Amino acid sequence: MFNNIESGSNLKLAKGIYKLDSPINIMGKENITIDGNGATLIMQNMADDVIFIQDSNNITLRNFKATHIEPEGAIGCTGNVISMWRSDTILIEKCDLNGSGIVGISAFDSKNVIVSNNFIHENSQYGIVYQGPQIEIKGNVFEKNANGNIYYSRIDIPWSNYEKINTDQNKEGLKMSNNIFK
Repeated sequence: MFNNIESGSNLKLAKGIYKLDSPINIMGKENITIDGNGATLIMQNMADDVIFIQDSNNITLRNFKATHIEPEGAIGCTGNVISMWRSDTILIEKCDLNGSGIVGISAFDSKNVIVSNNFIHENSQYGIVYQGPQIEIKGNVFEKNANGNIYYSRIDIPWSNYEKINTDQNKEGLKMSNNIFK
């Protein structure tokens, strides 16, 4: 079901648990909505992202829990929960992004990203890692992300100048409001 998502798709999942053997890949697509309807997505491979978006536009992800299987050993999971590259107009809302994902949401060179009303918690590195021109982060709850909640940089700033953010802030390319940091 997830391997052939076409542009223009509007998917509403049945409630339940989906054990994924490979990531949900959205590459070179547009105008896609995935409404999880309260479903849980569990990636079985700890090195894979649960959802991977690349070179896509107008993508909406909402109302699901996404995680990996319980990690084993000292390293644990190395895949992100949601990862995106070079995409535009992405909305992630009302999701539970947690657990063994190394990062809840990683986004690079992506713009018009809105992260709204999610529970982003217990990721082994950060809740969000973002390098890009524009992101809005509003109404989320961040809890127990091991190295911090948000690791942020504008697209033209090198990695070494990223900022760790644990309070609402507004600056060029970053708009934050009504987030809770625990």
